Amino acid sequence: MKNKVETLLKQYASEGNLINERDAHGDSLLHFASRIHCLPVMELLVQYGADTEAANEHGRRPIHEAIESVECVTYLVKKCHVDVNAMKRGDWTPVMSASLKGNLEIVQILVNAGALLNRTTRDGRTALYLAVQEGHIQLSKYLTDQYPQAITQATKSGRLPTQAAAALTCLDDVNNEGTPAYIITTYLLSHATSALSTLLQHRDNSGRNILLDSAVSQNLQLLRFLLDQGADPNDSDSLGRNMIHHASMMGHLNVLKLLSELNVNWDAPDSWDYWTPLMHAARQGHADIVKYLVDTIKVDLHCKDKQGRTAAEIGRTDICIQRYPDMLKSPKDSAITYVTELPHNDN
Repeated sequence: MKNKVETLLKQYASEGNLINERDAHGDSLLHFASRIHCLPVMELLVQYGADTEAANEHGRRPIHEAIESVECVTYLVKKCHVDVNAMKRGDWTPVMSASLKGNLEIVQILVNAGALLNRTTRDGRTALYLAVQEGHIQLSKYLTDQYPQAITQATKSGRLPTQAAAALTCLDDVNNEGTPAYIITTYLLSHATSALSTLLQHRDNSGRNILLDSAVSQNLQLLRFLLDQGADPNDSDSLGRNMIHHASMMGHLNVLKLLSELNVNWDAPDSWDYWTPLMHAARQGHADIVKYLVDTIKVDLHCKDKQGRTAAEIGRTDICIQRYPDMLKSPKDSAITYVTELPHNDN
């Protein structure tokens, strides 16, 4: 390919400087060569005078196009000395793109060349946040070590990297240390410049904290750790919903069982419509959650929401049909109607 490109460059050399001509989208020949990670052609184009800082209509420069190739990035950084903090679309720098993709070696090259780790995307995410949200363990540790201040650098929505880590759902990806959520979160917490209590209490704009993120994503190992560190299981978000509400709403029975021996209010109503965990479970049709809350936790079946409705009147679960088929007296009788009649000690 290099020989063919060089032949064409020589053939049209007499027609003027075409090396930096752009297409309708602002892409130059070097953009295309960088995009396909063809280092020999990149070197040839630069030799013929290609602009290594040319930006297309999206603000993408050759360094952005080559971001997944170690050898191409190395060439542009070390031989061409391109701006490693150049921004595409007005906010994304090369190190952000590399962090999102999880390429530790490329991130190291960029950082060693002066990439700034305090820069953020328009929504406030740093390179560390981007690496964390994708569950890149080793890269998250490296970026934490390089710039620990990013641990407490919140996004525009008020979220911290610790929350992004706690929200990871890769539950089957477990090694000797635990899940990515547990490994990354505990590493961030142990390297933060703020006190642990401050990070546990931090809430994003929706009122959610790290404990609620862990509950929603079913990170049990992390939940145990956070509770052992003093996190309050009764903490609620801006709608007054605590981890029991969220677990009941989403059908996370494992989370509820983890909380069974803690001092929590199982009948706490949220502040939005005064729904209890049982009401949320009944409305979502989580029969196993309703059964657990009624038979094991012994929740109050007669709590009422803002409109004066009980869980029986709100829900649509068929647990009663499964356990008490003789109670269904007519086709129009709803199974959930009998939730209020379930005996607490029935087996």
